[in-house]
Amino acid sequence: MNRVWSRTIVAVALAGSTVGLNTVAAQPATGGLSLFEERIAAYAELHQRVETIFPPLAPTDDAYVLVRRRAHLGAAIRAERAQAKQGEIFDATTAVMLRDVVADALRGVDVDVLLVDLYEGCEMPIGYRPEVNGSYPDWATHEMPFTLLVALPRLPGGIQYRLIDHDLLLWDVDADVIIDVLPGALPRAGS
Repeated sequence: MNRVWSRTIVAVALAGSTVGLNTVAAQPATGGLSLFEERIAAYAELHQRVETIFPPLAPTDDAYVLVRRRAHLGAAIRAERAQAKQGEIFDATTAVMLRDVVADALRGVDVDVLLVDLYEGCEMPIGYRPEVNGSYPDWATHEMPFTLLVALPRLPGGIQYRLIDHDLLLWDVDADVIIDVLPGALPRAGS
């Protein structure tokens, strides 16, 4: 992606509502991840477009207003993405590259211990599998390990990486929509 195109995306994102750049994720994507960047930027544009149908949010202390707006925004985005499937953003090529990035970032780390620490105090239902267009589960209150955040490509503001078991998720925080799921992103013991 050339600099002019990158600056255009940044300018459009910053001019919009909540879609700025994350300051935590540091590493720019390499050439092989440009399709991933384009797809996540397209999702961010969809989010912005859908969000414009709602009146601007006035400052409020009423949590119900915020929860209701989030639910309506999520429903509108889900309707726009009714046919969304796993792998549309984490396509096969991107999946291989991101699994390599994750494996390198976690080299020497006991992933099972990391997950136990990450889920301390969380009650993950047996057999739970995150689904594209689903909501992020309330029980998953953990944050991403910093080691992974600095290794993974940057995301537009309002979109975060999250882990559920060994799977990597893209989550639209403002709309509570799971954008895509990369199964088996974290290496398993013995692999």
